[in-house]
Amino acid sequence: MSGYNKETGIFGLTWTKASFWFRREDVPENCRALRDTGKMEFFACFLRHHGLEVLHVDRAYLNVKATPGQLWEVLSGQPSDPDRETY
Repeated sequence: MSGYNKETGIFGLTWTKASFWFRREDVPENCRALRDTGKMEFFACFLRHHGLEVLHVDRAYLNVKATPGQLWEVLSGQPSDPDRETY
């Protein structure tokens, strides 16, 4: 399940949520080969490239040390708003 744990600062990100939020065309070269695989390794690569700490990667989800707003900004390339932090 996708969601943010305020106590740990960890966001459990599903493939579905990551795919929905991802709106960028500027994919780093080291992640491009993974883009069309449909695997979470692509999102893990992308998040790491943008300085986020990915703690666990599985087939359908990953755990990342980030707030909802940070994830939105990295995946969408658009600024977040304060309401997103209450997600």
